[in-house]
Amino acid sequence: MLLSVIIPVYNVVGTLRRCVDSVLAQGIDDMEIIIVDDGSTDGSAVICDKYKSPRAIVVHQANAGLSEARNEGLRLARGEFVTFVDSDDYIEPDTYPALLERMARADVDILEYSIVREGGRGPVSRIVFPDHDYTDMAAYWLCGKAYAHTYAWNKIYKRQLFGHVRFPKGKKFEDVSTLWNLLREARKVETTSLGAYHYTVNPLGITQRAGGAEYRDLLDAHLQIVSSKMLIAHQEGFCEYYRHVLDIQLQTYIYTGDMSDVKLPMMRFSGSLKLLSLNVLGMRGLCWLVRAVKHYL
Repeated sequence: MLLSVIIPVYNVVGTLRRCVDSVLAQGIDDMEIIIVDDGSTDGSAVICDKYKSPRAIVVHQANAGLSEARNEGLRLARGEFVTFVDSDDYIEPDTYPALLERMARADVDILEYSIVREGGRGPVSRIVFPDHDYTDMAAYWLCGKAYAHTYAWNKIYKRQLFGHVRFPKGKKFEDVSTLWNLLREARKVETTSLGAYHYTVNPLGITQRAGGAEYRDLLDAHLQIVSSKMLIAHQEGFCEYYRHVLDIQLQTYIYTGDMSDVKLPMMRFSGSLKLLSLNVLGMRGLCWLVRAVKHYL
């Protein structure tokens, strides 16, 4: 089996057919689709069953969340390569054949491809990644800014990378720690301008409705990485990554107002007003000030 495509499903009756049909239309014969219905209550389960075939496995489970749905798909997957598609999104035609050919030719462990963002209030936008390869995973995380696009769904992976890696149960923004753990197993990562994953903004999704609890999970995931021995503070790109995590720390405190959520270690960098303010006020002082200004405005 060449490719396993895992599609978690939860109450997406309006977009499910578009999603699955876009995968089936990729024209790859040696491919299996694993559709995991995570306790849908809106009729999605019935649609899932209509796709049952020798190449489409359908699993129904009690609602356990996105991570557990993906993990169930990984348990069943048989492909040399594996990828994920969220059920309100879809794949641009002829994407997978080109990506798989590139992975096989270059012996790539993870291939990240471009994104089309649509829906919501803004115009359709396209993130086109450069054709670039990384054998240094810290360089991919920092210089390639992988931390800003940790999404599970716009990547194809060698399935063997998931031997000891699973999505964390019960956590939001679960892709951050999962990608980081996969990079610890990988030898080569590439980004490519080939193909496109069409991400549809869901106003009811985790990202759009994130609050204190969700940002706390996101912060905790990044805190494990900031302190990792794979990343050193003087490496190129670390300052910008630290500023990214600082923004998450500030947003967490804005939502919760709980000083026990102020956990990011103090590091001294310059290059922005926020970082200079941090040097003067300290982490707690900056968090308090930003929240006070936010609530005043």
